[in-house]
Amino acid sequence: MTGAGEASFDPVNANQDIIKRSYATDDFDQFLGDLVTEIEARNYRIARINHIDNIFDRQEAGIEITARFRHYKIVEFCNLNSCSELISADLLSGVFMPVRFAVYQTEEEENVSHVAFLNPNAFARLFDSASLNQVANELSKDMNDVLEEMAF
Repeated sequence: MTGAGEASFDPVNANQDIIKRSYATDDFDQFLGDLVTEIEARNYRIARINHIDNIFDRQEAGIEITARFRHYKIVEFCNLNSCSELISADLLSGVFMPVRFAVYQTEEEENVSHVAFLNPNAFARLFDSASLNQVANELSKDMNDVLEEMAF
């Protein structure tokens, strides 16, 4: 909700702001372990890993299941210094913390793992803060670097 005199922002564009990479993998759990290792190597702390595997096997009343998957993990992580900088720039920026990777494997592609994340620059656009944009740029670079390292 914007009031008179407030800056407008560009809405999140899923095609541009959600970064997705795919990797040939033989073992999803090993791939996930390697991803966590890469995140931790950059001084981020794993806050939580949500395991949402095999949800398609459950019968939910009134819910049509259109996306079927073999594995689905949400890896939440943060760097306390980066979090502190973001929150210092704007107290409301904490609603986007910790950052996360969605890591999944579809039923049709059992030898391909996918990683996706919301580019921190997308949420930084919601705030009119040069310091928030700077931290978001650094965070975006780190997240992209992790994915680049996973390609090897």
